[in-house]
Amino acid sequence: MPNITFSVSNELHERMKKYPEIKWSTLYRQMIEKYLDKLDHPNIMPIAELRERLKKKGITMDDIPLDKAIETYEKMRELKWERFYSTQTR
Repeated sequence: MPNITFSVSNELHERMKKYPEIKWSTLYRQMIEKYLDKLDHPNIMPIAELRERLKKKGITMDDIPLDKAIETYEKMRELKWERFYSTQTR
């Protein structure tokens, strides 16, 4: 398995040393894997995360009509596609 070295500030390192029971390399590996999963599948969001986001806005999934949800989903996919795959010029 390849090794990767991370640099952290002295302050962060001191904070990390307060928790010797944590395997920091395992935590980093899990975070990197989760981040890569999001990059590999940008249009997928766990339903619990979606519910939580809606809840913060005072909306439940039952409040959204199906046709509006489909319309919004298609628009979001289109915008995300443009953002990830288009060359932006200035």
